[in-house]
Amino acid sequence: MAAGGMAVNSEARLWGPFKELEQTVHAAIHRKIPDAIHDLEIALKKHKPDFIALLKNPPKNAMYRTAVRNSTKEGLPVMGDQTKQTFSQQFIEEALILSDLFDMSEIAAVELLMAGERQQAEFPGLTRGLVAVLLYYDGQKSLVNSLRTLLQSREGRMWTMELTPDLSSMVNQYTDQLIQKDRLINTILDQLNNMDLTKEMDRLQRDRAIGPPKHKKQVSDLYREIQIILADCLFCLATQQPLEKADTLRLIQHLRADNSLSADGTLDPVSLCLLMALLYCFDVSLLEHEDGREILQRLPMMTDSTYIPDIHQDLMSTRAWANPGLKSVVLLAWGVTLRQLNQYQTPTGVNGICEEDEVVINEALEANVFHFLRLAVVAVHDFHKEEYYLKKIHGLITDFIFHMPLKVKELRTRGDEAARIAASQSSLEPPTSPSHGFQYLLRLIGDLYRTDPLCLRLSVEYWCPQDNYGPHETMYNVRPPQRQVSLYKFVRLAGDLLPPSLYVPYIQMLIGLSSNPQSAHYCFDLLKVNGMGSGGPASAVSWQHIFLSLNQYYASLRREVPSGADMSHMGLRGPHPRGITPQELEGLVVVLKLCRVVSENNENCRVAFCENQQWQVAVVLFGLVTCSIPLDLKAEIFRVLAAFAKTPDVAASLWHMLEASQILTTVQSSSSSQSGIQVELEEVETRAEEFPMTRAFLSLLDSLTDIPVPPGLGAGLRAPGFQPYLEFVKDNVFEKFYARSYKNPSEKWEVASDCVRILCKLLREYEVVGSDFGEEFVEVQMGGIVPANKSPGYILMLHLLKDSHFLSTVLKILDDSVRQLETYKTIPGQEALESASLLCLQLIETSLEKSGTFLDACRETGASAMVSAMDRLLLSINPRSGKADHLVNVTKFIQFSIPLPEHAQSAMKILYRVCHSAPVQVALVNLFTSNQTSHLELLHGFVECLEVEEPEQMVEKTIHLPEEEDDSREIGHVRNSTRQYLLQVLLRSLDQPSPNLAHLLLGFDIRKSVNRTLLQDPGILGSPKTCLHAVLSLLERGVGTHSGPTCLRDTPRLSELAYKLIYLLAANRETSTPTLRYLRTTRDFLYRQLQHLPFTQQFYKRPVMISQSWLLKLIAIELRLTALNRQRSHTLRLMKALLDDGSEGQTVLQPAIGDEADLTYDRFTDQSLQTSYLSQTARPFRSRQVRRKLLGLLDEVDFSQRYPPTMQLEFFELSMIEQAIKSVETRTEQDVLYCDVKRLHCVLMNELNNYQGNIMVTQRPRVLEEVENILQHVVLRNRIRQELYTKQQALEAWRQVTEVLLTACPEDLLTAEDRQTVLFELLQELQRKVTEDDALTELTAPVAGIILTLMTNLRQCFCQDSVTDEETSQFLTMLDSTVGQGQTGSWGQVSGSRTQFASSLQLVLRGVIDHILLSKAGGDGVGKRILADAHSEYEQLRRENVATILSYGDNFMDMVCRDACDGHDVGRMLALSVLDTILSMDKFQQWMTFMSSKGYLQHLVDSLLHDDQQLQTLVSATPQLRVLYIYLSKLSLLTRVAESAVGAHTLLQCGVMQRLAGCVFFDLRPDFDRDEAGVDTEEDFLPSPMARYRQLLFAALKFCLAMLTSLGIENQDCGNQVMQFILSHGEVFHGILRDRQPSLRLPALRELALTTAVLTRANARGIPDAEFDDLDPAGIELKGQKVRIERQMLALMPKYCISERVNKQLKLLESDESTRGRDLSSELAVVFLEVSSNVTSYCRAVISTSGPTSQFSRVLFRPSLDEALARDLGSTDDTSFLSISTVQAPSLGVVVYQLRQCATHFMSVYESHKQHLRKLQSLADLSTDDLKQFSGVEEKLTSHQRQKLAKNRLTKIVRYKEEQLQYFAYILENCLFMLWRHLEYYLIHCVPVNQQTSVYQSQTRRHTQLRRLQDLTGISHSSLGESESESLPDIDRQLMMGVTSEDIETLKQTANSAIHDSLLKKIQKIDQEYCKSRTHYSFVEALIRRVRRLLRLNTGS
Repeated sequence: MAAGGMAVNSEARLWGPFKELEQTVHAAIHRKIPDAIHDLEIALKKHKPDFIALLKNPPKNAMYRTAVRNSTKEGLPVMGDQTKQTFSQQFIEEALILSDLFDMSEIAAVELLMAGERQQAEFPGLTRGLVAVLLYYDGQKSLVNSLRTLLQSREGRMWTMELTPDLSSMVNQYTDQLIQKDRLINTILDQLNNMDLTKEMDRLQRDRAIGPPKHKKQVSDLYREIQIILADCLFCLATQQPLEKADTLRLIQHLRADNSLSADGTLDPVSLCLLMALLYCFDVSLLEHEDGREILQRLPMMTDSTYIPDIHQDLMSTRAWANPGLKSVVLLAWGVTLRQLNQYQTPTGVNGICEEDEVVINEALEANVFHFLRLAVVAVHDFHKEEYYLKKIHGLITDFIFHMPLKVKELRTRGDEAARIAASQSSLEPPTSPSHGFQYLLRLIGDLYRTDPLCLRLSVEYWCPQDNYGPHETMYNVRPPQRQVSLYKFVRLAGDLLPPSLYVPYIQMLIGLSSNPQSAHYCFDLLKVNGMGSGGPASAVSWQHIFLSLNQYYASLRREVPSGADMSHMGLRGPHPRGITPQELEGLVVVLKLCRVVSENNENCRVAFCENQQWQVAVVLFGLVTCSIPLDLKAEIFRVLAAFAKTPDVAASLWHMLEASQILTTVQSSSSSQSGIQVELEEVETRAEEFPMTRAFLSLLDSLTDIPVPPGLGAGLRAPGFQPYLEFVKDNVFEKFYARSYKNPSEKWEVASDCVRILCKLLREYEVVGSDFGEEFVEVQMGGIVPANKSPGYILMLHLLKDSHFLSTVLKILDDSVRQLETYKTIPGQEALESASLLCLQLIETSLEKSGTFLDACRETGASAMVSAMDRLLLSINPRSGKADHLVNVTKFIQFSIPLPEHAQSAMKILYRVCHSAPVQVALVNLFTSNQTSHLELLHGFVECLEVEEPEQMVEKTIHLPEEEDDSREIGHVRNSTRQYLLQVLLRSLDQPSPNLAHLLLGFDIRKSVNRTLLQDPGILGSPKTCLHAVLSLLERGVGTHSGPTCLRDTPRLSELAYKLIYLLAANRETSTPTLRYLRTTRDFLYRQLQHLPFTQQFYKRPVMISQSWLLKLIAIELRLTALNRQRSHTLRLMKALLDDGSEGQTVLQPAIGDEADLTYDRFTDQSLQTSYLSQTARPFRSRQVRRKLLGLLDEVDFSQRYPPTMQLEFFELSMIEQAIKSVETRTEQDVLYCDVKRLHCVLMNELNNYQGNIMVTQRPRVLEEVENILQHVVLRNRIRQELYTKQQALEAWRQVTEVLLTACPEDLLTAEDRQTVLFELLQELQRKVTEDDALTELTAPVAGIILTLMTNLRQCFCQDSVTDEETSQFLTMLDSTVGQGQTGSWGQVSGSRTQFASSLQLVLRGVIDHILLSKAGGDGVGKRILADAHSEYEQLRRENVATILSYGDNFMDMVCRDACDGHDVGRMLALSVLDTILSMDKFQQWMTFMSSKGYLQHLVDSLLHDDQQLQTLVSATPQLRVLYIYLSKLSLLTRVAESAVGAHTLLQCGVMQRLAGCVFFDLRPDFDRDEAGVDTEEDFLPSPMARYRQLLFAALKFCLAMLTSLGIENQDCGNQVMQFILSHGEVFHGILRDRQPSLRLPALRELALTTAVLTRANARGIPDAEFDDLDPAGIELKGQKVRIERQMLALMPKYCISERVNKQLKLLESDESTRGRDLSSELAVVFLEVSSNVTSYCRAVISTSGPTSQFSRVLFRPSLDEALARDLGSTDDTSFLSISTVQAPSLGVVVYQLRQCATHFMSVYESHKQHLRKLQSLADLSTDDLKQFSGVEEKLTSHQRQKLAKNRLTKIVRYKEEQLQYFAYILENCLFMLWRHLEYYLIHCVPVNQQTSVYQSQTRRHTQLRRLQDLTGISHSSLGESESESLPDIDRQLMMGVTSEDIETLKQTANSAIHDSLLKKIQKIDQEYCKSRTHYSFVEALIRRVRRLLRLNTGS
């Protein structure tokens, strides 16, 4: 291998390239990826030198060494970098040590060390040097592994990799070159010769290149693997095609020198592999199977004439072999090969050698070849898991038996002879002797087939079906192959006339040959047939003989049994002296073993044993066990019984026999002596320190507990139940096992394991029932009453849920296990220890699962048991370590997830169950972080769990419940289950308070605050590799390739959880910022994932929609946050990816630098999507290349769903079945209803078993079939529910993305035109989907909300508020056919565009109505309201929309009206709002005609009174707000109807005012408003009672205003009805008019404004008296109320003048609100002026309607102008003035004051208005300070956003100012009119009171007394004059006024100073500048003229 230049390869040439090579080879050969073949070709060319110089490092180089030494200052060039990189001195020293250690180039050492530094995060706790050592060996392993894969994939005789012809020929050519030209085999053998693990480890240890135990194990494992892979390379070559002669000789030479045996005498795995390779070189068995000629050409021994002679010579030479056993095996194989070649035509000169086969075989047999094969080959660990090894030895032995029958016979003869000699002489033979060859052969066959983990069933070849030898032969016409016949003959004959020495080996062979059900059956038949013989010696090996012997033995024991007293001592001393010989004992044990194996493997044999009455097996065996026999025999008997117990029927009878035999004493006898298995355990086995019997008894209990324990077990003599057996297992064996000594250390853990297995099973099957918690008693014979036994599960739970010895033993086993695993060494009994620890974990896991129910039941029944929660107990102190580290011990098993996957799974489940509580989370975090090293190791364990590459198996499960037991023990399933539980743990922990386990494992900084964490890639700034990195790596695998994320294919369930985890991290307040920052900046995760959306389901085998939903929700959050944080480029990228339609060239999305993969992918999807979508979609706008991703995502949601057909049942009743299904329904974590199929199955089977009747016997199969059909139907239901949930989630996720995209993202990122296009497309697509015939309501219902959002957006697009025509966007103007000013564009273009969009809108509208008609639910009508509203500004569109709606005819009208009148409250409100909108557009009033003609309008009017009772609750403490909203919707609709004259008339006819007058709720006005702030009342979610009342009142008053306005003041009837409504609720309105508010408050002002407005309009014609008869009491009362209202209105006049006091209040508010950015003062000012204008208007109406001229009209104001010159109306004597005003009429000065104030304020407001308007028009030119002031926001905003905010604020201010100006102008006109009337009257027509005659006075007085009835409030005479003057036309009214001549004089004197000319000029100017520009009519000039003339003529000015 060349040094490769001075430049440093950052990937480390001895590691990175080799890893890449391995991946490439794997991808091309194993995964068969077509693209990888080209990569493979390039890689193989590049790495050919590495294969030639296999495992040889680039040599050292003095020049390099110098350069490396100097690199501290000068640096070294790095490939791909411009600059040189310098290194620290320490780094250089480490690199040189590495170079010397592995004798490699110094540059290569530097590279390895750099790679080690980079990979440190993957190996926590190791330095870079130690990591470099691992990488070095890992690189070597990758290289040899690639070579092995290449050699494996060569064409040959044993297997095929099914490669393509091109790839196959390429691999063959490449490897042929390596083998033939480059002598690969020699290279491999040389390397194997040089490799010595012990020497290598010593060398590494010497140079301190070995780290902690884990590192040492990793290095040694890698080194061993390299050795084995190298040997495997040779094995693959030889197996596929025998090696050439030279290579074969080289291999023989290597094996000759090889003496590598393991400590137990077995061959080393490498030697075994090479031996097998050599055996396959000699393999000619294919000659028998295939066409000879083809084979001959492939076999070197047939083509090369020197092959056989040379090999033969080499093997037969006298050169010694280091291991003679190896030579014997090779000779045996060679001899058999020579014998086989005898039958074929061989090359010349070879025949003679073939004749020497006997010689070769003899030499092999002399060396005890079968003995060696059994002890050194077959005994190798995991030998039976190697298929080709097993087949080779099987072939060797069967060939020997088949081809050399005479040699076999000779062996048997020698064996018999040796047996006879041994019998006659007692001399000891050597332990291994050639004369025992037959015995060795039998034992070898037994051992070879004893286990069959691969289910190859090779032993079946030794058996022939018995019937083929009978008369049936012709019938079947099948003769077994000759080989099989020969082998069967060997088995039969070997058992004939067996000498004692061969009896045990023969039985052992039969045990081996019975290792599968078929063989066991043949063996049973053989021994059964043997027993049917004449009874001669041949029958010694038969069941008859075996069981007869046992019977005799039992009978003799019973005869010889001493008395009971002696027996008690006997048991302690051992077996009876007059027993049987050791040989007989061995024979008995071995035949029982055969019986057990046959029973275990074949159920029919098992039943046959037990049911044979002649043999009485069970009785004899139980009898023997009760006798004094050797423990080994007892143990074997227990194991046989355990095998029998596998059949449930047999097990039930065995239970009772066991109880009756009292082997385990369950009934205490009266005698003091103890007997039974307890005594033997304590006295015999414990002394012997061996426990075979106890372990066998435990296995019996294990088998027996597979069936439920018979409930009456032991009844009568004791409390029935399993408790005595449980106490034995738990108390006598398990809890004491630590205290006993063991001869064999592994037995200790086997005992523990056996105990826990039983306990775990009992606990798992336990169902918590309340009866266990109570005390029950039973009666027993001669014992009175005793407490009943509890169920075993209850007892175990009781001991597990408290600090008991039992629990501490379980936890101690876990502690021991973890300590042992952490040493990374193997001890005797390691497997048993691992098994015990797994069962202990499962015990804790099961107890955690059941503890919740158990504790609940304990509390409910009030049981006295003292129990705690398991999670608390796990946090108790560990006595061994002094810390609370039990949970850490459990978690440490996760570190060993690779070697112990099931332990990791169980530990993860425990963690999943304990992590739900906050205290445990805190404890776990503290425990895990207490030690930094162990924390990193634990974290790495979790990461390793996630990084396992195991595809999920297709499991037919409808809904995956995390609580479900995972029954599958398959390693892939276990590992995936563990990963899924880990993600569940993280998801569960995220909900807990910080810091929690999820934060710790995902790499968040829990020392500081979590949200300030800066997440980094592993290794950066010392960051460890965390679960977050692992999860992201999993999700990113395959991103950027054509196929997309591979996790969706391989692990869909895991990827779903992973996407959910990432989403929840982004949605969690604490983790959101760091997570999204990391995803965005370091990973570019979302954009790259988005390129692959949508995950089209048809490309995946399993559902991926949920994963897509989580990803979309995550994208929605990212869009929202980037938009919020103004990260425009990120937002824009995602928006473009979602909305890009490819209309701007190839693609709008330019990938970032280095995104080539993504770019190619984009192009790929563009094409594929183009083809798939063009056919499906008619695109309404311009043609495009690609469908928008957003629409593509919607396409994936299928709105239809197939439902299963109704069940057709014959035996069950459908309703009962449905009831049963409902009873077992539960909800998953996602709240999906799910039927538990297992529980349903139990329910149905119980029902079936409980049913008694004759029909069941015959019909049972059909009933079972129906049960299966029901279960399948339920499974289908579950699947459909899951699919429905998935679709709902997908739609919800799509909605989130769409809504965020259109509402939260900056508007300027999407042009107005694009936005509208997107909206139209989305709306049309949605409507197309929801109007399909088979669309589901569950999916179409949420669409209404989405359509609403889209419509709102559409509305905003079209109706942007524009202040001037120039400002209006060109697009908006194009659409708006009513706006024509300032546009000079050609109308043709404009109308074209308009029509296009209008037609789109029509499509949308039609879609909505179709949707409504289909869904028949008013709730979806909301969309239409928005649509119609959106175009209320466009007449043309309005007409088209109305036409569209009307085209649906009466059916649609009727449906909407019906929804408005009845149904769900929300539906009614929405339908009412739809009607409201349609009526606003329906100019020809077809809808209104329909509504009134069909009675819907009358129904709505009548319902007002019906709702009265409910509306009254609104002012109570517990209001029903829905009633309020429905009432508001109704009145809104009625107001809309009342806006047209026809509608108002119709409503009057319907009696609407009478209904309102009759409503009691109006009278329930709260006395005061509790919310003193009064500003934000209406914005509260639950408004105060007063706010609720005002909502009711305002709606009614607005309705009254609409009626009055529509019908005009000419309609007297309407005014009267409205007054009737007001007077019927008089007290309420009097209270409002009294207006006791101390300060300005908006709600109160609004209330007053509306009330005064209604009174003003209703009273516009004055108070007509003709209606009321003077003597009618009702009429008089009504008149009195009207007078009272008039007085109150008049009293408001002075209060609502714009005084200085009011100004101060408004200014205070303005200064206060400037910080809040709300124009409250302007709003208040507008409402204040509204009240003022209403009052002024009312007064003016009273005056103008009372008479045609001032002479005859009424006078309302006293002739005083004192207030006119006051500075502030309220300041002089506020309270006195206000109190007077209720008694005394206000003076004329108030009117003048109002005039003066209005004129003054008008000008300032006018200037302000102009100024703000200018600012609004030149928005772009505003200064920064102005923008800041008007936007009202301090935080940082873009200038565009500030301008937008400022524009909105300015528009509002301008509108308020405009309204103020209008009110000022109106008040000015009215006040001027009143002033003129009053001045004219007082100065011209008035006769002062002191100039009247006395007659008039007396008449007046008398009249006053007569009409005193009207004086309801007892007011003074003077104020009555106002109202009574009208009813007394013949009397001068000025008498009533009480005006004296002094008053008139004062008026004349003050008039000029009060009404000076400057005021009138000011008013004139206002009129000129403002009023004339707005209206053609103006009375101001005429009025001013008249006022001036009056003053001039009558005041002398």
